[in-house]
This record gives sequence, C-alpha cells and structure tokens, in this order.
Amino acid sequence: MALFNHLGARISEWLPDVPDLADLAKGSSISLAVTGLSRAGKTVFITSLVHNLLSALHQPHRMPLLTVIRDRRLIAARLSGGGSSSIKRFPYERNIEHMAATPADWPAPTADISEIEIDVRFVPAGAVGFVLSRIGNGVATLKLKIIDYPGEWLLDLPLLTQSYIEWSRSTLMLCRHGPRAATARDFLSFLSDHPHDGMASDDDAMRAHELYRQHLRDARQQHGLSFLQPGRFLNPTSTGEHSYMRFAPLDMPDRIVSTTKGTLAWLMEQRFEAYKTEVVMPFYMQHFRNYSRQVVLVDVLGALLAGREVFEDTRHAIDAILESFRYGHSGIIRRLLRNARIEKVLFAATKADHVPEVQRDHLAALLRNMVAVSSLGVTNSSAKTDVSRWPL
Repeated sequence: MALFNHLGARISEWLPDVPDLADLAKGSSISLAVTGLSRAGKTVFITSLVHNLLSALHQPHRMPLLTVIRDRRLIAARLSGGGSSSIKRFPYERNIEHMAATPADWPAPTADISEIEIDVRFVPAGAVGFVLSRIGNGVATLKLKIIDYPGEWLLDLPLLTQSYIEWSRSTLMLCRHGPRAATARDFLSFLSDHPHDGMASDDDAMRAHELYRQHLRDARQQHGLSFLQPGRFLNPTSTGEHSYMRFAPLDMPDRIVSTTKGTLAWLMEQRFEAYKTEVVMPFYMQHFRNYSRQVVLVDVLGALLAGREVFEDTRHAIDAILESFRYGHSGIIRRLLRNARIEKVLFAATKADHVPEVQRDHLAALLRNMVAVSSLGVTNSSAKTDVSRWPL
C-alpha cells in the first residue's frame, strides 16, 4: 500500500541517526509508534505493514519506494524472537488469520499498548556499504520496533493543566450541547440528584462513573465523536480495577473555587488527581518519550460524512493530540519528555480508497488544513510533522 511505501522510503533517512559504523554493523534500532482514534484502522495498518515488510524480499513490487528493496539490497526481514520487554506482543499472526479467513474478519481493535519487532538485514549503499564490507561482511541490521497504542490516551494530556473543577465545567458544557446531549441524558439526570456538596459516597461515585462512561461509549458508537475524556475510560484495560478510575465530572457552580473535604466533589477530585499521577504521567515518561517516529492515523472521511459537529469534534481531538508533540513550548510536556527522542510525526488520512483516485489528494489536503494551525507549535519544537494519506 502506498503509505507503506511513503514510510519505507524514509528508512534510509533514519540511518544517519545511527551513532557510528560499529553500531550499524551490530544492529541499530528505530521505534515507530502507530496510533490514532477509534476506527482509524491502526490494527489493520500495522498488520499489513508487517506483512509487506516480511514478504518484500520475494515480492519487491509491494514496497518499491523503499530503497533497499528497489535496489535489491534487502537480505532478509524476519520477526524478532522477542526479548525481555514487559509490553505484550502485537498479535500479528492472529490478525493475519482473521483477515485471511473465509469469510474474512476484522482484527480486534486496539485496547492497550503492544509492540512487534522486525530485524531487517540489508546491504548499505555508497560509502557506508564499502566501509562495512571492509570491516565485516558488508551486511547491516536495522531493528524496527513498531508500537501500537490507543490514540485516546493522548487526549488525556490536557488534563494535566486542568483542575478537577475546570475539567468538570468544560466537560459538562460539552455534555449539554449537540449530539452529546442525548447520550448524556441519564448521566445528567443523576447529577441533578447528586450535588457536588453532597456527602462523599463510593457508591455514588461509582454510579456516576458508570453513567458517564456509558455516555462516552454511546457518543463514540452512535455519533462517531472523538474528543472524549478521559481516554482510558474507553480503554480501561487493567487500570479499571483501581479506585482512582471511578470518577466523573460534577456540576460545579461558578462561585466554587475549591472542593470541601468529605463531599462528593472532594472524593472525585482526589481520584481525578490520582488518575493523572498514576495513569497519564507514567505513559508519557515510560513509553511515549521513547518513540522516535510516530504515525497518527485519522479517519477524515468518516468525520466528514458524519456532519459538521462530528468533523469539528475530530478537529478538536486532533488539536488535543498535537499537544503531545509541542514539548518545545509546554512546560508540563517538556518536563515529562526530558531528553525526548521524538523527531518526526506523520498524520495520515486513512480509508482513502473509499473515494475516487482523483479526489484522494483533496483528502490529504483536508487533513493538512485540520492540523495546520495546531501544528505550528510542533513545527517550532523538536518534532517535525508531515501529512499523507493511506492508500495513495
């Protein structure tokens, strides 16, 4: 697929990042993180990318823009045996079985972080290849680690700059307007009977959380909305067992500047702050900061067909995601990503094959316009952004 070619053509650009020839001979490594909001096609994209890389030696026409394949310098591409990583392995083989079944079935969507590593053995071109042939067998190895994680997790970064009261007000404002008003009806009804200054109750907090989480699910499933916080409420994984996950926004009048200990709002605030400390910050410090290359998939066509409100909501979500790459300016993200290796970010409009070929450039242009204003802060930081579409 064309986006695979677009990415593959850049592997030759990644090689100058290798510290020296000795490292290149022993095996250098690159981390490519792939993310995107629900239904953007992350799982299928990664599965197809891995499959094309593994079969490129015998079917070079699949990735002709990858120079090592085009020039017939690829020796082998194999799945790595794994290692000591605590992150679960991306289920490539299982996904292939689903996609090749009769009838074909879509793989399960991304719910947690996973990774897969491919060892790419090749003959370097030019002077590098000549030197390696003199000091070794002339073959280099690139370890390409592909990481899959839900894009919804990136929507939580703005929470770090908000208090619980601020977040509650902005979130409930969204809940009461547009398509959210219908999906949030039961949750808002519950809030009317449970004021912020009521007595702290774990049962009330749990019920509010369940209703709010159901609202988020319905807003995504029924209306295709994307800007839904906290992101982990949609993909709770193992964190769902912790009490700090059981919170929700409450009606906070404008006169309120702080919560009172022992109230429902105080309990929610404690959990909100714990969520940021225990869930949001560790992801950035332990994982995100190590991803040198990132691909962000966006279903622009789906958002466009769903109407203006959904399209604007998707743009709002993209803006929140881009905050994660503005570490050159944001005090919080700069502290979380100290010594970060993020250098390039590619936004790709997926499902381009659903529109006529002559219109596909317009799809990429639309995505470029959606990220244009927001990416200004990224362009001036350490990360460089680009926009493409899949497939071309």
